[in-house]
Amino acid sequence: MAAPVLMKPIPAQIVNERAAFGPFDLKEFIQVAEGSAKARFSAILKTGAALPTGMICTEDGIVTGIPGKDTQGNYEIIVSAENADGDAQAEFVLTIKPSLATSGSEYMDQLKAQVWSALQQNLPIPNIEDMYNQPITELEIYYLLERWASITIWDAFNLELPTEKKILTLEGVSPHFNVYDRGSCLVATPKDLFSHERTIEDGLRTARVLAAEAYKRDWTIQLVGFEKLTRAAWVEFQRQGDLHGKRLEVVGYTPSVDDVKLYTDQSLNRGMELE
Repeated sequence: MAAPVLMKPIPAQIVNERAAFGPFDLKEFIQVAEGSAKARFSAILKTGAALPTGMICTEDGIVTGIPGKDTQGNYEIIVSAENADGDAQAEFVLTIKPSLATSGSEYMDQLKAQVWSALQQNLPIPNIEDMYNQPITELEIYYLLERWASITIWDAFNLELPTEKKILTLEGVSPHFNVYDRGSCLVATPKDLFSHERTIEDGLRTARVLAAEAYKRDWTIQLVGFEKLTRAAWVEFQRQGDLHGKRLEVVGYTPSVDDVKLYTDQSLNRGMELE
């Protein structure tokens, strides 16, 4: 039997107010040896307060929720995992950015609440004609972008047209994504556009695996796709360069300050693991 052990640092997380977060599985970072008692997880703020309104941590290590209104800010979170043999702790920063929602989405929230209330009480459904006159919000556009989130990594100096799609099986790719080899490019696309089980983390994870595969092929890289996925791929290319002592050229991509910070933070975490 053994106590829980922190296997690797928990990376910083970002979400918008009133946007779905997770499920973020802490068991990827804190684990117990096979055959040991199952760990019970909990999470609080470093100040001792509870997690921000709308956020929860389940006993089996899942952090999820929808941050409530006026929760914007940076939160230092302490994660604990314990079993009969001992405990382990870890910290990570959760950044809650301002809501992308507008008054239009507030109207939709109120309307949904009224509809559910009517259904539960077996009353007539409220008039929803006004719903069709509401403007499309930034939040709705962003949701659609995430649903269609895909990434293509091109061999930039390969002038051949893409070949027929061939399914590529790579270890670590999310089960919610298909990955294709098309000769001059690698492509990752969601299997089910409207799946509520797929999260942005599935896309980030797949983008990192795709980048590692492209690195093995020693391509000159061009990235096309959803911004968060191309950012994850760029950071992975830098990581591969650190591991193998060789940088691949990424054309047409200018890393932002956030990109560089993410890479730097991850590099520091890897350095701490090796000490």
